[in-house]
Amino acid sequence: MMELGTIVMVDHPKHPFNRCVGKVVGRRGNRTPDDMWILIYFADKMRSYLVPESILSVQTSRPVPDDKALH
Repeated sequence: MMELGTIVMVDHPKHPFNRCVGKVVGRRGNRTPDDMWILIYFADKMRSYLVPESILSVQTSRPVPDDKALH
């Protein structure tokens, strides 16, 4: 289970926030018996969203942006 304050990245190609980095600010119950809803604050969007824990990955450092993002 992810702790409060953990920096995470959405890691699912079909999710609208794919590759967005945020901070865990809460847990909000089970989506399925094995998967929790995690409340993530995205600083670049200045909002918090509920995201399933199964599509999050813990980040140790900020990811390098894609070449597409630089153009």
